[in-house]
Amino acid sequence: MHNLLLMAHLIVIAIGTGMSFANYINIRVAEGEQGDRFAALSYLRRTIGQIGDVIIALIWVTGVVLVWNRIALGLYEPSGWFYAKVSFVVLLTLCHLMARRTGGELARTGDRARLYPRIELFASGVWLSALAAIMLAVMAFEQQSIPG
Repeated sequence: MHNLLLMAHLIVIAIGTGMSFANYINIRVAEGEQGDRFAALSYLRRTIGQIGDVIIALIWVTGVVLVWNRIALGLYEPSGWFYAKVSFVVLLTLCHLMARRTGGELARTGDRARLYPRIELFASGVWLSALAAIMLAVMAFEQQSIPG
């Protein structure tokens, strides 16, 4: 059961990281667009954001269950690396929420000059936080794979 849950966790992390990078590229491409192309890219960005809501929830659920399961069985004691990883996952979640909020404000006001730099910042925060969390997860759980 643990391996299936770990696979699910890694899959949703991979999906979320890829989607957040795709959303960042979308923002960069859409910045100079007008008319139908801009509307289509905005719709795509909104759809990716909605799917991202579910993906982030799944990352949290699978991650918490994995760690809780390992700790309950006495197989893992969280380290400083683990807490640093969790900090970046929290940052990832906050950046996602702020990007969604800024996207909603952009849709309501249409103030591209003011909001595009902000949404670009939050979108890059999502995928950079995801990369940092992945690297820190390797460090946090490295001790489990070393015989000893």
